[in-house]
Amino acid sequence: MEWVRPQLVRTVKETIVADFPENPGSQGPPTPQPGAPPPFQPVANQYQPVAAPYGSAPQPLATPPKSGGNTALKVILIVLGIFVFLVVMVVAVVGYGVYRVRKAMHVNSATGAMTVNTPGFAMNNDPSIKFTADELGVDLYPGAEASKSGNLRMNIAGSSMVSATFLTTDPKDKVVDFYKSKLGESATSMDFGSSAMLSLKKSDQDQVTVTIAPEANQSAGKTQIHIQHTVVTKKTP
Repeated sequence: MEWVRPQLVRTVKETIVADFPENPGSQGPPTPQPGAPPPFQPVANQYQPVAAPYGSAPQPLATPPKSGGNTALKVILIVLGIFVFLVVMVVAVVGYGVYRVRKAMHVNSATGAMTVNTPGFAMNNDPSIKFTADELGVDLYPGAEASKSGNLRMNIAGSSMVSATFLTTDPKDKVVDFYKSKLGESATSMDFGSSAMLSLKKSDQDQVTVTIAPEANQSAGKTQIHIQHTVVTKKTP
């Protein structure tokens, strides 16, 4: 065994200590040696967006939602509004007409007679009113008495109408034969068994209708004769 000289051991130790400093962290990064490769640099793991290449096709824009449902709803609301407006206008016109008629109406509480006079319309409903054959357009039935209801004169829109009701104790068939002879062969006659109706159109402006019916439960079972005479005195264009 050879003995190492103490001087040699001391020299090696001094060399090692000189190569490694006492505080490695305080010396900073090592100085690169000439010709040595660059130090290692870590690569970031986060995603880096890449710009689209020049000339690439643009992305299509999102299509706006269709508004067909909203349009249909608007149309429905508009139609409903017009309908409500028309209803309100009709109610207003009818209400104004009723107001005018009530204002022009006069009723006699003692006799029950009622008269109405407005522009273009006049009516007289009086139980005691008397009619002539010219007003009725046909002769009165002999011995018939005037009824207490259904008697009136009316003028409206260029036309006049007379309505009168009479009562007789004679049977229906006898009264029908009388008015058939008075109205002539041009009259139209319809017999319904319990009642009969005769109508004569004298002209386009003049018409007479006679209705005959026995009243078993009213007027002491007498036969009722209702005459309506309509005359158009003003032709509509």
